[in-house]
Amino acid sequence: MSQNDTAGSKASLFDIRTIIGALLGIYGVVLVILSFSTSNQDLEKVSGINANRWVGIGLLLFAAFFITWAFLRPIVVDEAKLEEDKRAVDEEAHRRLTEREGHSERDGHTD
Repeated sequence: MSQNDTAGSKASLFDIRTIIGALLGIYGVVLVILSFSTSNQDLEKVSGINANRWVGIGLLLFAAFFITWAFLRPIVVDEAKLEEDKRAVDEEAHRRLTEREGHSERDGHTD
């Protein structure tokens, strides 16, 4: 596995689509399981429609959609751009530090 594959897998691990899909999937599984324990008396109150089961199935479908979307369109990390941005940030930090030290010396302050 190359360095680029590792960065891509780390980025897709924290992809919001994966997190949403996992949460929807967990809630969907819980609702589907709980739907089997719904009593006949409770079903009579809602005209025989087992809402837990239908909402659970809907959540599972949405979870499958989000996770499929995340795998079909993964996050692509541009390593060259990332390194360029890091270098620019380092240069700016160094420039500001040097500038601040120059002001301190002119004002007679020593740290």
